[in-house]
Amino acid sequence: MTSMLRYMAGYVLDFFRERVTADDFGGQPILRVLLTPGLDESCQEAIRHTFASASFHLIDPRAGLIGIRRQRFDAACIAMAGGPLRARGIGLFSGARHKLLVPSADYLYRFGIRRGPLALAWAILDRFLLAPVALLWFLLVAAWLYLTHLPRRARRAEG
Repeated sequence: MTSMLRYMAGYVLDFFRERVTADDFGGQPILRVLLTPGLDESCQEAIRHTFASASFHLIDPRAGLIGIRRQRFDAACIAMAGGPLRARGIGLFSGARHKLLVPSADYLYRFGIRRGPLALAWAILDRFLLAPVALLWFLLVAAWLYLTHLPRRARRAEG
C-alpha cells in the first residue's frame, strides 16, 4: 500500500512542478530556509548556493506542523527520495512561500504552477479527468481490436 501511495504522490508531484535556478530567486529576500532530512551533502551544497544569504534549519523530528508554520520560513527544500515521509509532509505543508522539491544536486523544482489560475485549472482537468478518460479509451480500442481479431486478419492479408 505504501508503494502505491508513493507512486500516486510521484504522479501528482511530477506534473505540478517547474524547474528553477538561483536566478529565479535573485530579487526576492529569502532569509530562512527549511530543510527536510534525506538531503545529502551535495544537495545541501546546491541549496546553499541557491540561497547564499539565508539561514538553514533542519526539521526537528519531534516538531509538529503548527510549530513549523509559526516560524514562517521563506522556502522549504523537500527531499524527493529518502528521509521520513512525515518530515516531507511537514515540509510540503509548512506554509513556506517557496516549496522546492530536490531529487538530486543538479535539479531544483518549485512545487506548484505559477502561471495563473487558468493554467492550474487546466492542469488539474488534464491530469485527473482527461488522462484517465484517454487511458480508458485506449483500453476499449485495444479490447475491440483483440475481440474482432483485426490484427490477426491484417497479418494474414500482408503475408
